[in-house]
Amino acid sequence: MLTTPFREGADSRMNTSRNLFSGGRAMGRTRIEGVQLPEGVQVVRKPSGKTYYYWAPKRGTAGAGERTPLGSDMRDPEFWRALRRLAGGIAAMAGTFDRLILDYRASPEWERLRPATQRDYASYLDRLSESAGDRSVQAMTRKDIYALRDSMSATPVAANHMLSVLRTLIEWSIPRDFREDNPVVGVKPLRIDEGGAVPWPEAGYRFVVDHAPEDLRRMAVLGRSTGQRAGDLVRMRPADLGADGITVRIGKKREEEHFIPLTGAQMAEIRSWGVSPLDLFIKSSRNRPYTATHLNSRWNRWRETRAADEVRGLKMTIHGLRATKIADLDAKGASDREISNEVGLSTQMVNRYLRFANKAGSARASRDRRERSEAGFENSVVALKTDIG
Repeated sequence: MLTTPFREGADSRMNTSRNLFSGGRAMGRTRIEGVQLPEGVQVVRKPSGKTYYYWAPKRGTAGAGERTPLGSDMRDPEFWRALRRLAGGIAAMAGTFDRLILDYRASPEWERLRPATQRDYASYLDRLSESAGDRSVQAMTRKDIYALRDSMSATPVAANHMLSVLRTLIEWSIPRDFREDNPVVGVKPLRIDEGGAVPWPEAGYRFVVDHAPEDLRRMAVLGRSTGQRAGDLVRMRPADLGADGITVRIGKKREEEHFIPLTGAQMAEIRSWGVSPLDLFIKSSRNRPYTATHLNSRWNRWRETRAADEVRGLKMTIHGLRATKIADLDAKGASDREISNEVGLSTQMVNRYLRFANKAGSARASRDRRERSEAGFENSVVALKTDIG
């Protein structure tokens, strides 16, 4: 039996299952490229711009240990293996989530994940480490998991993805004696409003293009022009452009290359941004790359500002730009197969996206018929009065 209970312990800020997962960020840790590093890791940036990492526990104190190089690439599993060996009981006590996360990130299973998946998982593992790193994996209950899910209910897609990542992590832990079962199995995901697949209203799109900050303006243009997901939008570069389109790497298809034709107007707009060939089209105001999660957060934060008052009440998600592209092609008479080939998704998914666009179109057509009918009735009344008069 592990000695550190999951819901109780020395850290008083985490004595409830809700606070366990939603507590503030642990102090003294370094965060680089969206990855939370254990306390004791020193980051050194050379004049050349290259970054190196060292294990330097208690640096700057009388008890400082010897500084040990960890390398320069956090994506390399050997980085995490070395950190696990050096950190030992200091950064991750046996049986805790911190230790499990360190072990998992040093494993062959982690190494086999695509780089995009590693980055995606890392953000969720970091959140788990921040809020429950010193807690016992064995003592985690289903109640704790529902508390975690509910603490993220404002972003149901992220909450459900956290469940998926946690399920994978716990499943990996079982044959390694962290616990004997997986309590995440059977936990129900939050219901997601499928409005995320709704095409953007034309007025809303025009407002964003005309008034949003440059990074979000480019997001809207690229999203509607290519129909790709946020995770693929943030990786697009001028070097990917051809004479009449752009070649993208679709993350969901294990980096499969896919060519998307663009119109002359779309090409002219994108080239007018003046981005250097190997730089990214979409970067933050601090000139930093985005992840899909960070871009979504940026979009949602802007939508809450006064500058976005005109679109705040509209259903406009980044994923909705994908639906907008599909609806655009459908409106121009493209077949499901042609849309599938251009955007890079199955015809079944094309049908799923179009059902929302078709619902909106059907509703507008119904409204127009009612207006014509009402106008006809009013004209008939006027004519009848004229005849009587």
